[in-house]
Amino acid sequence: MMLYKSNYRILIILTLSVFLFTSLAGRDGDMSLEKNSIRIVFSENEEGPLKIALEALENDIYQIIGSKPEVARKMDREKIQTEIVIVNLASGNIKLPSKHLKELDGFESHRVYANQETNRIYLLGNDLRGTIYAIYTFSEKVLGVPPLKYWSSWTPIKKEIVNIPANLDIYFKTPQVRYRSLLPGDQDFFNPWRKEAEVNDNIWLETALRLKLNTIETYSTIIPDYKLTNYAYLIDKFGLVITSHHTSGLNTSFGTWANYWREVRGMPPPEYLLSNESAILDFFRYNAETVKKSGIENLWTIAFRGEVDQPYWSIFKDAPEGDKERADVINKMLQIQYDLVKEMTGEEEPYARITFYDELAILMAKGYLNPPVSENMILTFVAGRRDHYPYDDIVNFKADNTGKLGYYMNFGFASTGAHIAPAESPWKMEFNYRYVNSKAPLYFSVVNVGNFREFVLELSANAKMLWDFDSYSTDEYMEDYCSQYFGSEYAAEIAKLFEEFYHAYWIPKESELEGLERQFVFQDLRYARAFDHVLENFYSTDAELNLNPLHKIGYESVPGRTFRIDLEYNNAENQVDAILNGLQKTIPKFESVAAKCSEMMIKLDNDKQIFFNDNLRVYSYYMTHLSKTLYHFIYAYKNQADKEVLIRNLDLAYAEADRAQQYLFESQHGIFSTWYSNADPLTRTFQIDKLKNSIKELREQALKITYISSSLEEKFSYSH
Repeated sequence: MMLYKSNYRILIILTLSVFLFTSLAGRDGDMSLEKNSIRIVFSENEEGPLKIALEALENDIYQIIGSKPEVARKMDREKIQTEIVIVNLASGNIKLPSKHLKELDGFESHRVYANQETNRIYLLGNDLRGTIYAIYTFSEKVLGVPPLKYWSSWTPIKKEIVNIPANLDIYFKTPQVRYRSLLPGDQDFFNPWRKEAEVNDNIWLETALRLKLNTIETYSTIIPDYKLTNYAYLIDKFGLVITSHHTSGLNTSFGTWANYWREVRGMPPPEYLLSNESAILDFFRYNAETVKKSGIENLWTIAFRGEVDQPYWSIFKDAPEGDKERADVINKMLQIQYDLVKEMTGEEEPYARITFYDELAILMAKGYLNPPVSENMILTFVAGRRDHYPYDDIVNFKADNTGKLGYYMNFGFASTGAHIAPAESPWKMEFNYRYVNSKAPLYFSVVNVGNFREFVLELSANAKMLWDFDSYSTDEYMEDYCSQYFGSEYAAEIAKLFEEFYHAYWIPKESELEGLERQFVFQDLRYARAFDHVLENFYSTDAELNLNPLHKIGYESVPGRTFRIDLEYNNAENQVDAILNGLQKTIPKFESVAAKCSEMMIKLDNDKQIFFNDNLRVYSYYMTHLSKTLYHFIYAYKNQADKEVLIRNLDLAYAEADRAQQYLFESQHGIFSTWYSNADPLTRTFQIDKLKNSIKELREQALKITYISSSLEEKFSYSH
């Protein structure tokens, strides 16, 4: 038995036998759940989200034991069979004698424990979500159903009887971070997949709850007639909190401005003018009233930005030009919005958040931004854009007694981050969150998980850490994760393979933040942008070949941030050679991990191989061949004066791109059978078919051009 001292730590009173329940049959004093004889006590008066969790539990039991449990409203006084009793203390719908109740903490705390005297297992929650978490804790720790049940191609281990240790007692105290959120960011795979089947639109939200997250960040959710989008109601249906993106103050952005005036007010939309303050206030009020009338559980976001992810001064014609004056407008609008939140909630200090993203981070760092002062105002800082580490604004931040702290980290990032293959790692996640939490206790978190499936490892680690910083260690978590999903025999070796995979990425610039490894990572969308920029310079009519093709005037708000290539660090005089030098180092690393993954996979049980392939092996091979594609593409670009070298390398680049794509298709199966092949065409993400067509067109052009042969010598030193 272990007792953690911190108020935030998870208190788990659990003997080793709960993890080895399959070997406990016949032990005196144990309890059991038997096929065709399982009874769940549950009040029909409980709210809808708890009923959804109950249905999931029934399904979990059926998959393990092979029979559906009986669900009853009252406990069996005869105590003939073991009962599972689901108790929500907040609703009071099922009341227990005080002698059968065990201690709980504050919000979302929960407990799963056995009582031999009553022959019952109690799934006890302090509130609605705490009770939901108790259900999923029972599924995971007792039945053996993992949180990533759907994403891991999990195969249940059938049992006629599940033995329960008489001293079973699993206790989770109140989580350290109150709001633990995820954001599906780029959704080119995710959205088409969600539309394929209703179950797909549900299981990701169920997974969030199985991981013990409690909030989903959304984009605009306000529509006419004082209604929210179906997406918002779906999130609420599962009992999750809704919060809106940093583009969307009061749950929407100015992207809905025109629609509001036409469909709600029946008039042409007014111009974007700060002087037209009454129209802006009218828009704000409608949005706030819509959220209030919806009855959803909402963590308010206040924001004053443009129609999309842009500063407000990009659309308001009369916006000032000076930083301080621009900040003054934001300060005024944020206060107006927060006053509306107070009015709608009837609270003096309602929970709300502001996110310091892009221009807001800059204005905040300069001391011009002054958010509304409130004990429950959550100041949400954002990891460095394009690379994901504590940025200057949080580094320089000095906490005071006003407000609370939040953090936004991207596992996936539009245009230049990880998209198809994870790149940041749970270790980097841990560094980020420990750093931010050292400034002040963290109250809110959101992680951008892109299309969700690619980042389930990072998301799982993040959820674990957010509940209890003190007990979390990435090294320990990785072994637990690998043991749970791939089996205990090779868990330590597989955890090491994951670490090797993350360290295989090219580091284009040395770390600057003390203690942070891999601060700057060349993720797969950086490959995509490199292809884009170099393609624009291919066959240029300029007298000299541009060996620094990755700089475009006006492309970057912070020069060099898109690629982070440090020439000296890469022992190069130009970007082309820096890329070639970097890839010569990174390709053998990815190749090594990929080969080890293939060797490991055949050692695993058949039911573990699919997720191992999806979660690590495919990504290793994908990055191997994507890296080779870029190498040959850049080499062809550099040597385009030599027709033979040019065509040979374009052919190799095409072949490697095709191999990368084929490895991705290996992970299309089951409910994910169209995951990549049915993707929406988002230009800022990676479209391999488009890349292959571009390479093919370059080859066709090469055949039509007469070149003067070059004496440059080919080198393929990445091959070992």
